[in-house]
Amino acid sequence: MKHYLFILFVFVSFCGFAQGPVVFRQEFQNDNQEYINCIPFEQTGFLLQSFKKEKQTVKKHDVFTFTLFDTACKQKSEIDAAIPARKSAYTRFANKENIYWLSYQTSGTYTVTIVSKNLQIRTLSGRLPKGTAVQNIRAIGNYVYILGHTKDLPVLLIQNIETKECSFGKIIPLSKRNFSISSFEINEESGELYVFTKDVMRNDKLVKLHIYKDGQKTNEIMIRSPQTDKYIVSAAASRLQDGSLMISGTYGNALKSNDISVGIFLMKKANDGSTVFTKFINYLEINNFTSYLSTKKQERIEKRQERLAEANKELEMNYLMTPHKILEKDGEFILVAESFYPTYRQECDYFPTGMGAPVMHCYPVFDGFQYTHFFILSFNEQGEILWSNASPLQIEEKPYSVIHYLSVNNKPTGIQTMYSSWDKIYVQEFSSNGSTSNKEIDIINEDEKLLFSATKNVHWYNNAFLSYGNQRIKNKDEHSKRQIFFMQKIVVDE
Repeated sequence: MKHYLFILFVFVSFCGFAQGPVVFRQEFQNDNQEYINCIPFEQTGFLLQSFKKEKQTVKKHDVFTFTLFDTACKQKSEIDAAIPARKSAYTRFANKENIYWLSYQTSGTYTVTIVSKNLQIRTLSGRLPKGTAVQNIRAIGNYVYILGHTKDLPVLLIQNIETKECSFGKIIPLSKRNFSISSFEINEESGELYVFTKDVMRNDKLVKLHIYKDGQKTNEIMIRSPQTDKYIVSAAASRLQDGSLMISGTYGNALKSNDISVGIFLMKKANDGSTVFTKFINYLEINNFTSYLSTKKQERIEKRQERLAEANKELEMNYLMTPHKILEKDGEFILVAESFYPTYRQECDYFPTGMGAPVMHCYPVFDGFQYTHFFILSFNEQGEILWSNASPLQIEEKPYSVIHYLSVNNKPTGIQTMYSSWDKIYVQEFSSNGSTSNKEIDIINEDEKLLFSATKNVHWYNNAFLSYGNQRIKNKDEHSKRQIFFMQKIVVDE
């Protein structure tokens, strides 16, 4: 592999960190090789996935190269994996042990290529029901779960990696028009798959949690709001150390009757299925929740809150949020979530009337999700809030699907977060005593100008993060430009 450039940056400390972040950066030139992504595997290192043009010798397949780097970012070994490409679409998933690359065709044929963190390759294949549209793939233990839908029904195909046997999970909608799958995630600690569905029966909004383990459905739980004026909008599950389930998500105001939430809920389910507690928290109860807004807008919200409080009413803000896995330590539970809202643009078309000039009709078109800020909520075993905080997300792009921009490190001394925006990486640390510390890391040197940047950050191991992506950089003095794929290891406050 040809390394185009290697740069070592050492940043001095400020803004409250005991030691400044240390950044090791490596760049790869996109000539005859396309670099795709980095997949971290804790202390094992990380895999760099690339596409080398000279290796495309297998008919009807794309040959991807997976290169293993250790935690010192030194290349150790590599392997090639041939993935079916003819009339195929791709989706992938990675857990702590493997990468799962799903290639599927409109005919229903699919292939799952499994690349382990130790560069071992296994392949599964099979056929989905005719007309299945694939949505996603998850894997845990010896099982791969492929989620899709036909014209009438959801499809959950379950395949055993060892025996290659296939089965189907039973998820039966009550209302085909209003049914949807809102969450499809695994829990690596418990070996479980969690599938949340939303349905409607006689105008009653229903949310169900389907739990699978070792390829079998182990439980199906109805998630109900105990308050008639509130309904569940979204939900996610975390298995706690005592075996109970913590359900977190968002709730809406029943009078508004839409899918925009006004707060978050916490629901603990005991091992016997009983509900230990359900807590509803208005977004505005979270400290600094509106800190992403201008000072004038924050003051306006505070005045509205005061007026409504005098009338024994509560101010609500419409929002959506995507949670991270609930963190647990010493009887404290911490929810980290990113807040966003849908945006729309107006488009207009002219339609003939048959009686003269055409008539113009305008309509809203979804234009992506605008991410604005994130928040941290700490609570105890009874669901009582211990502390909370929020901070802006300076994200310019608007994705068309719900994603996570934030990378989270659960340190003994607090919660550490990281995300990138254009030419900077933002690192923050939150502690239970309410103190925060902030750090900004420049992605490029002072004598360079960033022309394009698409960056992703993930927590790697201990206090190390892995940042990678594609960039186009101009040297201000030499007026030269370079198109590169980069990776960098960032060690914060070690």
